[in-house]
Amino acid sequence: MMTTEAFQFRRATESDLDRISEIHLVAFPDARTEPERRRNFTASRFGNLEDLVLIERRGEILGHAFLFALEAWFGGRGVAMGGVASVAVAPEARGQGVATALLDHVHAASDARGDALTMLYAFRQRFYARFGYGTTSSRKRFTLDPRSIPSAWIALANARVRRARGTDRQAVAAAYVRSASKASGWFTRQEKTWDRKWSRERPQVLVAELSAREGETELAGYIVFDVAQGEEHAATLLRVEEIVANDDVSRRALLGALARLRDQVFAIELEVDSEDVLEQALVDSDGRSFGTKGVEHTLGVIVGGPMVRIQNVPRAFEARGYAAAGAFNVVIDEPHGEGLDSPASFALSVRIEGGRATVSESRDLPCVMRTTRAALGSLLYGGLRLADAVRLGLVEADVDVVAHVGPLLATAPLAPVDPF
Repeated sequence: MMTTEAFQFRRATESDLDRISEIHLVAFPDARTEPERRRNFTASRFGNLEDLVLIERRGEILGHAFLFALEAWFGGRGVAMGGVASVAVAPEARGQGVATALLDHVHAASDARGDALTMLYAFRQRFYARFGYGTTSSRKRFTLDPRSIPSAWIALANARVRRARGTDRQAVAAAYVRSASKASGWFTRQEKTWDRKWSRERPQVLVAELSAREGETELAGYIVFDVAQGEEHAATLLRVEEIVANDDVSRRALLGALARLRDQVFAIELEVDSEDVLEQALVDSDGRSFGTKGVEHTLGVIVGGPMVRIQNVPRAFEARGYAAAGAFNVVIDEPHGEGLDSPASFALSVRIEGGRATVSESRDLPCVMRTTRAALGSLLYGGLRLADAVRLGLVEADVDVVAHVGPLLATAPLAPVDPF
C-alpha cells in the first residue's frame, strides 16, 4: 500500500474536467451524460469546482472528493460542517491507499477550518465506518394512495393553500428558516439554492397561509412536488421534493392539497423522519395494491440516512445547541489505527448552561458514560437517543445516567432536505 507521502493534493480547475469526468464515470456508472457530469462539478448547489479536492501521484490525477463548506441546524444553532461527496478513485489506482489518503486529507482540511463534523452519503457504510463515521436516523418513505388522506385535510387545503407566486420567494425562505431552526441537519441555504428552486420548470410549488390579523395573512409553509409518468397512459406518480410547515395545521393543509389530485395521481411518494406518525392518520394508504401472505399492507420503505464524523470532540460538543441544562463526564475509547490525533482513551467533563456546552479535561473522575468517537457523533449529530445507544451496546451508562444525560443530548431525528 502506498503511503500518504507518495501523494499530492490540490484544488480542481477547468482544465481537469476531462480526467475528472473519466474517473467519475467509472465510479458512478449511471445514465448521466458527459455534460451532466461536468455540471455536477461546476454548478453544484453547495459549492463550486474549487471545493473539489484532487489527489495526484507524479502529476497524474488518481481520484477526487468534494469538501463543501456548509452550515446545518442542530439544537437550534447553525453548525459549521463539511459535506463530503463524489469520492472516487481511478480504477487503475484502487487498492493502493488512494481513498484513505484522500479522506485523511479532506478530514484534516475540514478540521483545520473549524468544522464541527463532516457528513456524507455512503455507498458502503462499512467502508466509511473505518474512518470514524457513525450512522444517523433513518427515514420513512411512503408510497401512498392520495385517497387515503383525510377529507378534513382537503377542506383545510381549500381554505388555506394556493399556488406560489414569484413575490412569495422571501416568505417561503423565511418559512424554511423557521422550520430549519427546530430540525436537525437542515442546511442554511444560500441565495443560489433559492435561485435554482425558483427557476426550475417542472416542480410545482404550493404555499399554505394562516390568518395573522384581520385582513392579513402569513405564509406558514410550502410544498414542492413533481408529477411524472413513465409513458403515455401509464400510472402517474407524484413525488414530494420537500414539505416545510411551521405548524401542524399548515402541514395537514399542504398534504390535503395533494389529495385534490386523486383523480389524476395514482400514488404519492413522500419521505418523513423516523418519528413521524403520518401513517396513523391514513386509511388504506396502500390503496388497492395487493400484498403477500406475510405482509398484507406494505406502506413504504425505510431509507438509510447519511453518516456523520466528528474529529475534535470538544468542538463537537460546543458547536450545537441544547434545550436543557446539566453536567456529566464522558470517556471516549478509540481503537488504534484510525488515524485520529488522540490517545486510545480520554475523559472529558461537559457542562451545559443557557443552551451552550463547555468542555474541559477530566482526570480521576468517575466514568458517567463511556462510548466511542463514532457513536458520540451519532448521539450529538445523528439523532441517536442515549437510551437506544445503550440498548444497542454503543454506550455504557447506567439507568440514572440515561435519565439525566439523555434529555441533554436529545435532538430531532436527522432528516436533511438537501441531499448532496
